[in-house]
Amino acid sequence: MGAIFEGQVRGPGRLGSGSPKPPGLNGRFSRSKRHLALFDMPLFQPIDLDQLIERANTLEPLPASAASLASILSQPDWDLEDVMPVVSLDQSLTGKLLSVANSVTSGARDPVVTVDQAVIRLGAGQVLTLAIGAGVRRRTQQAVPEYGLDEGQLWDHSVACAIVAEGLSGFTQRRIPLETSTAALLHDIGKLVLAQSLDPALLNYIRSAREVGGLSEQRAEIEILGVHHAELGGLIAQQWNLPPIIVEGISYHHSPAEAFSSARETPIAHAVHLSNLVAHFVSGACDSLPADSAELAASKIRLGLARRDFETLCYDMRERFNEIACMYG
Repeated sequence: MGAIFEGQVRGPGRLGSGSPKPPGLNGRFSRSKRHLALFDMPLFQPIDLDQLIERANTLEPLPASAASLASILSQPDWDLEDVMPVVSLDQSLTGKLLSVANSVTSGARDPVVTVDQAVIRLGAGQVLTLAIGAGVRRRTQQAVPEYGLDEGQLWDHSVACAIVAEGLSGFTQRRIPLETSTAALLHDIGKLVLAQSLDPALLNYIRSAREVGGLSEQRAEIEILGVHHAELGGLIAQQWNLPPIIVEGISYHHSPAEAFSSARETPIAHAVHLSNLVAHFVSGACDSLPADSAELAASKIRLGLARRDFETLCYDMRERFNEIACMYG
């Protein structure tokens, strides 16, 4: 899946339905029918990726300020003077940043009264995540019954994932890309579009694949639908003109070892993968730490997280979750 999204944009911020499919999907969509005898499934057509792309195009675009910030902050030589005009022209975002910068959570001793002070206080990564969060909060607060998610559950999990990603840098000597928390916040955005394509029969097949066949959520989606929500989320992020590193973090958050930057010292996919697993514990959705797995162990190694540091991260973020989550409200 190396050049996963090259050549797919037709016009600014829009994916063309006739554009080339990601290489990782070509083989799956070339099969006209599948039959999984294990689950006693009838022959069926895989979901058409072109239709999914068209549905992705119906999502509301990100606010212009969020997209502009993503572009500016993705540059290694970005300057505060480039950020200030973008934020200042968005009154809602300005108010949000000043509010968060003056909150107890930020640790501000003196009042923060200007945009540049707020950006310096919060840091580029958190500024970008807050800007993106303001643009996607309403849609991700909706119930997604196709995935068993009640109203607000997808948003709560996304915020928990972003909080863990933001906190990672305090527990490792490795460099965590500033875009990590934004990718973490958006990691499940593909579920919103994919859910629109799931009828009751397909839902039953996916449930059987997971409960009877013991497949992961991602593997079950691939076997039944021919695509999984992480890949589709990457397509959506590309549609929004987000930087490639964010697209990568979303696309490979279930399979970080396959990320095309996996040779880098701190690949973003590993950071989002670990944050996603920890988020269930941090938000209180489950009461136990993530189960040990080969994938989680690999991500810990890539991120330089010792066992003790990993456990401290989990408990510290859980303790502070409600306090920090208010910033995204």
